[in-house]
Amino acid sequence: MEASKMCFGLKTLPNVYNGPLCHKTNLSLIPRRLLPNNTLSYKKPTKHDLLCVKAESSGDLESTRPLTYFSPSTWGDYFLSIPVDDSEFEALEQEIESVMKPKVRDILMCPHSSDKEQIRVIHLLISLGIAHYYESEIEEILHQAFQKLDDLISEEDDLETIAIMFEVFRLYGHKMSCDVFDRFKDIDGKFKESLAQDARGMLQLYEAAHLGLPSEDIMDEALTFTRHHLGSLTGQETSPNLFKQIQHALYRARYHSIEIVVARQYISFYDQEEGHDKTLLKFAKLNFNFCQMHYIKELKIITKWWKELGMAPKLSYIRDRNVELFFGVLGMFFEPRYSLARINATKLTMVLTVVDDTCDAYATLPEVISLHDAFQRWDLGTMEELPIYMRIIYQNVLETVEDIDREMKARGKFGSLQLTIDETKSLLKLYLEIAKWARAGHVPSFEDYMEIGSSSPGMDDLASYGFISMDECDQKQLNEWFNSKPKIFDALNIVFRLRNDIATFEQEVSRGEVANGVNCYMKQHGVTKEAAVEELRKMERENYKIIVEEFILSKAVPRQILVRVINIACLIDSFYKEGDAFGHPDQKLKDLIVSLFLHPIPL
Repeated sequence: MEASKMCFGLKTLPNVYNGPLCHKTNLSLIPRRLLPNNTLSYKKPTKHDLLCVKAESSGDLESTRPLTYFSPSTWGDYFLSIPVDDSEFEALEQEIESVMKPKVRDILMCPHSSDKEQIRVIHLLISLGIAHYYESEIEEILHQAFQKLDDLISEEDDLETIAIMFEVFRLYGHKMSCDVFDRFKDIDGKFKESLAQDARGMLQLYEAAHLGLPSEDIMDEALTFTRHHLGSLTGQETSPNLFKQIQHALYRARYHSIEIVVARQYISFYDQEEGHDKTLLKFAKLNFNFCQMHYIKELKIITKWWKELGMAPKLSYIRDRNVELFFGVLGMFFEPRYSLARINATKLTMVLTVVDDTCDAYATLPEVISLHDAFQRWDLGTMEELPIYMRIIYQNVLETVEDIDREMKARGKFGSLQLTIDETKSLLKLYLEIAKWARAGHVPSFEDYMEIGSSSPGMDDLASYGFISMDECDQKQLNEWFNSKPKIFDALNIVFRLRNDIATFEQEVSRGEVANGVNCYMKQHGVTKEAAVEELRKMERENYKIIVEEFILSKAVPRQILVRVINIACLIDSFYKEGDAFGHPDQKLKDLIVSLFLHPIPL
């Protein structure tokens, strides 16, 4: 099973190299001396570069060792060399806090603005990546506005306005009925063809349609209708800027992308809009640059920590992917205030990725059993029972958890790591079952496969790694909700499992890893690969709707907890849009990483 679990991506992270690093702007955080010909210096790996560690097994067992070679890290220590000017960082923070936040708050809270105008401002703040500064104000505005929703929409016939209201209310936990879109249908029950002339309204309806819930057929109809008509537009039928925005949305919808990427791209679009608000645009640019400096500081900490841990040189079979994993964690938390959450979640994900690589790509079955048993005991005193190379792994996982726990206790949070420990033990049980299938060449029924496989992505584990550093929820309340196995995590894991299996089917089967969702479905139902993929995609879409439904309707924990889960769902498309961008990196992923971490926005 390719990357049987992500924990975050586990076995499917990219090895990015080659290609230009500089975009059109001359601004870059990469020192010119490090950019000969505007490229990163990188030697393509050879087989001799990728020798695996020598384990203690021999004989027949050694022949069962699933040797899989991974290319070395692209980035290495690179981010340790990227300069960050602390005085510039502090100046940015000061300008945001003292100047820009008050100015934009005045725009948002203007007493002369109507409810609809305020909702449009909120939508703009979300798009520009600065809504997180005004969570309480936004929630109060929407709470008041939702109470008079019927009056607000009774005479409204502008598609863009209705779609924006629908989107904003749902994003903040208010279930605005999808029936509101019935007014845009003809007597035959189909959307009016005349709507196709309203490009902005169609674009907004297209984005809003991704927030549909199970059984909301009209949202499926809206998605099909808008995708068809927007896809038929030519550059002559609308402004170049809007046309570019439409093409970008059709490639990847807003709710299939991570928030800071959406903000970076929307800032470019908004900059070209006639009549844009200069204050909002300036704040958005400052905020992005401020976030970027945060990310670089955090990457320095993570890179230094990983280097000092020394696992990569000792375990040459593992994937060394600190930057790519950090990018993934960034999908959960992009806001500056979650710096500690990003660092801790990345550390935990990295050491547990090593565990997955070991079980999936190197260890014999008896070794996987030994490692599983050790993790169930969670005691460094039992480490001597493990093979030497596994002791390195086991010790580093337990000590990383202990170090984070110590830091949390210093901040007044006690017992917050127990959730992580419990989830890690559960994950090892799944790893063991998957290893048994893989070593036996067993193709289980689709139902049996999904019972194990749908939990193995570890998306709930990824969430738990971030939750430990958040202050928005009482720890007891959070643990009770998490341990209740909420549907939102089941659906999230299924979405990842299905998307991953579709993307990696060919390469997995070609190397004998037959326990793949597509393969299991084909064998059980006697259908072609194409038919199986079609069915799996239907399951994926329905489970994505469940994620949205749980995000909107659940009141068990604060919105700031729930939004992290839907953020993970939005991240998946960045890696599986066109095949397996983890296992086989593409230029698009590299461009995303470079644009987020290495190029500030000119003011």
